[in-house]
Amino acid sequence: MRKLFILVGLVCITSTISFAQNKKAEKEAVAKAQLEKAVAAIEAKDFVIIVDTYEASDRTIQTNTDIANFISYEKDFVILQGFPAGNGYTNKVTVSDYKQVADKKGNIKIEMQCKGSFVSAKVEISMKNGGNYADIIVSPTKGDAKRFSGEVIPRAESKYFKRPGEV
Repeated sequence: MRKLFILVGLVCITSTISFAQNKKAEKEAVAKAQLEKAVAAIEAKDFVIIVDTYEASDRTIQTNTDIANFISYEKDFVILQGFPAGNGYTNKVTVSDYKQVADKKGNIKIEMQCKGSFVSAKVEISMKNGGNYADIIVSPTKGDAKRFSGEVIPRAESKYFKRPGEV
């Protein structure tokens, strides 16, 4: 009887370890697929980052629930709307300087200078290897820097609300 309990225990432990390894491999595969899709969208300059969390003026991290707060790269222009722009307009800005660098670990960093009617800023996007989540810093020439994060999603797959009347 004792041997039976030991045998059942060993089978349970072995199956638990195998199940955990399969789950980990599955999560890594999903993260890799998300990263590849995000990198393809970035290289095509056709992506959206909807604000997920942002740093409020009192330096606390807040959760965003408004799909009208986003940054979008649409082929030739960048659209800043809501929190990233720091105003209530849909800001269509031109990109004058664009640099994209990937380090040895596979992390991607994008720096671009943007200029529009109401917004002139340096935009920095940092995406770590292992997923499509990015940290963004918008440093306007006037005012405080806006820090936020969100998922990099191809524009065709994103559900963001773009107000009419770009400026």
